[in-house]
Amino acid sequence: MTEAPVQKGTRIYEKVVEKLKNEISAGSLLPGDPLPSERQLMETFSVSRSSLREAFRVMELLGLIESIPGKGRFVRHPRAISEDKSTMQLEDSAILELMEARRILDPAIIAESAMRATPSDLTRILRNITYTERALSSPDERARVDFEFHLLLAEATHNFVFINLTRMNFDLISATHERIYKLLDDKDAFLNEHREIYEAVLDHDVEKAREAASRHIDRIYRTLHRGIAAGR
Repeated sequence: MTEAPVQKGTRIYEKVVEKLKNEISAGSLLPGDPLPSERQLMETFSVSRSSLREAFRVMELLGLIESIPGKGRFVRHPRAISEDKSTMQLEDSAILELMEARRILDPAIIAESAMRATPSDLTRILRNITYTERALSSPDERARVDFEFHLLLAEATHNFVFINLTRMNFDLISATHERIYKLLDDKDAFLNEHREIYEAVLDHDVEKAREAASRHIDRIYRTLHRGIAAGR
């Protein structure tokens, strides 16, 4: 690996994740390869052990690396995308697996928010949608308001587990957001589906909220899958 000191910042581990992803994308680290030792990576990136281990945690959750007890951490093999068993890029494989998990989690969280949302919760969600209307042209802003929207819905459940699950999911999305929002160019659908979810939560209609969330995440999953399969 080349020397690549990481800039100091409030979330140093994100920069470590990005550096390691670049090593994998460039072929410096191949599927099945062991990662260098913690001491070597700490010296290479000029980071603390705690920042490095936080980066490992995110990369394991994202499916980019795996930890084998007694042996170390290894670059994960990507799964197959189609019946011919050809493999996709490791990052794309992780994106699809994350979205598969969200197809289960999001409808449950949003249904719970429809049951428990307070007037204050609803005001904050509506404010987010109003801002989203002005943020669609920037992928970075779309990523930010998307995270805020789903976090506000999780907070409306008043359940700390749902809140932390949502934070974790979007920590993983933030590591690949440039790829995700490049493939998701359907800006009007993005906004309209957020509005539908909000209206269902506003009405405290649990089933309508669950169905709107399912349609939203299913469309995102299909769009990403088609884009990845087409090599976009």
